[in-house]
Amino acid sequence: MKRKLNLYVASEILPPFGFGLLVFTFILLIVRIVKLIELVVTRGVPVIEIGKILGLLLPGFLEITMSMALLFGILLGLGRLSSDQEVLALKASGISPTQILLPVALIAVSVALLTFAITTWLRPAANLVLKKQLYQIAKSRVETALRENVFNNDFPKVLIYVEEAASLGNAFRGVVIVDQRDASRTNIIFGKVAFFLPNEDAQTLNLKLFDGTIHERKKGTPDFAQTHFNVYDFKLELEEVFNLVRQKGPDPKDMSLRQLIKGIETKENQGHGATTERLELHRRFSFPFVPLIFGVLGVALGVLPTGPRAGRFWGFTVCLFCLLSYYGLLSFGTALGQREILPPSFALWLPNIVISVVSLLLFSKALSESPPSFFYWNRKLASSGPGKF
Repeated sequence: MKRKLNLYVASEILPPFGFGLLVFTFILLIVRIVKLIELVVTRGVPVIEIGKILGLLLPGFLEITMSMALLFGILLGLGRLSSDQEVLALKASGISPTQILLPVALIAVSVALLTFAITTWLRPAANLVLKKQLYQIAKSRVETALRENVFNNDFPKVLIYVEEAASLGNAFRGVVIVDQRDASRTNIIFGKVAFFLPNEDAQTLNLKLFDGTIHERKKGTPDFAQTHFNVYDFKLELEEVFNLVRQKGPDPKDMSLRQLIKGIETKENQGHGATTERLELHRRFSFPFVPLIFGVLGVALGVLPTGPRAGRFWGFTVCLFCLLSYYGLLSFGTALGQREILPPSFALWLPNIVISVVSLLLFSKALSESPPSFFYWNRKLASSGPGKF
């Protein structure tokens, strides 16, 4: 009997869980997908490379959407059982909410373990590979796009023109660069000779110019300041090309768990703050607990009486409210942590603590068959026909 019950409850939860995972992940990815399509259309990046980039972006979104999809699946699955009076029949057969919680808990633990693997290992590793992939694409673009007598604008707010290019594609004569990346000024750089020097270790793209001048014009002034140089290093920003890598330099999100802990110790031993690193550390451990919390919350909301017409619409509405509440608290806590108003440990665990307390209170109400007052109003609205309430 218990085995059949577990399989039956799981069969109701898993299909909406899978559907929710696809929908939520697609919604979060849609902005990045638009940018990736732009790379194909405007910059000629091969579709195969775009597919690789999309796959490397997925772990960063799955660590969020898996918990969202779990709550969605539980509420829709149990909402269907509730709307068909099957939850009531189970209770009449002596099956308590605790027994219904068991198959949900097994799914939640599995999702939590997958989320832990993503936050501590898969996402950092994918971020590192992503940066390398973007670097290689940008490098190949520079090597092929800097052609003779052609204005190149692959890098936003940077225009590059060369009079003559060597056959190898890394040496140029008569180079002109218009640099407008700084909003307060415009630099026009002339170089007689330039070499394209990518740095594989630092993953930077540089143009080393020789024997030239820099004409600088500050915003709001018509005059130019002229500077002569023998050697000038011009750095091409990889982040500006793709707008997929948010932070320049070492990013805590790219570090392995061991590197992150070591980085925190190094910074603190040097007397520097490690707020960003500590926030990332607690983020990696707090996220895997979310499926467990949502599991209890979903069962509590799913088995509480909500009226004969509630069902899936009720489940979807409550799911949306719970997700907005949790991620609103997460954004609030993160902002306070970044400003050092709250310690990172409390800031990242704040939403877990709040939702855990609410989940346990609702589950205790489910055990005692005493729904909160807002459930009473929902039943009242559901039982009253049009114009009766």
